[in-house]
Amino acid sequence: MTALREVNGLAGVLGIVVRDLDGRIVEERRVNNLITTAGRQVLAQLMTGAVAPGRLQIAVGGSGQPASPDDVGLHKPLDVAEASVPSLEAKAIGDGELPRVLAKVQATLPARGGGDVQELQEAGIVLSLSNEQSVLYNRVTFPPINRSGNLELTLTWEVIF
Repeated sequence: MTALREVNGLAGVLGIVVRDLDGRIVEERRVNNLITTAGRQVLAQLMTGAVAPGRLQIAVGGSGQPASPDDVGLHKPLDVAEASVPSLEAKAIGDGELPRVLAKVQATLPARGGGDVQELQEAGIVLSLSNEQSVLYNRVTFPPINRSGNLELTLTWEVIF
């Protein structure tokens, strides 16, 4: 008899793609993130029906302060975009592992035209709930990305449940 081994824990990886106005990729990055305590709590609330889902957004900011489980918002918010879920699938993540659910959450911050250069160093998924509460599900920091007005950012989170 084979013993079952349950895989627990949440994880996520953020992919950032920066494109110029012609659609050419200027830069690509992948960064592991931290699930906040508030993010874990809201998942439990959603599962138990204590709250209902609302809007899903991805926010970016300018603070390089390390991510903490106690984060409840970005430290220096600069921009936000509505997010979509282009895929949701159960799959084995590692060899011999039981399937986990991989959800891709994606948002694009369009080129802004003119304006000041934004120095981006943080990002997170923001869940707006039926009770009007907004929760920072996760937060990640990364080396600065200088976003001039002619650059578009596509942020894709691979969230593993």
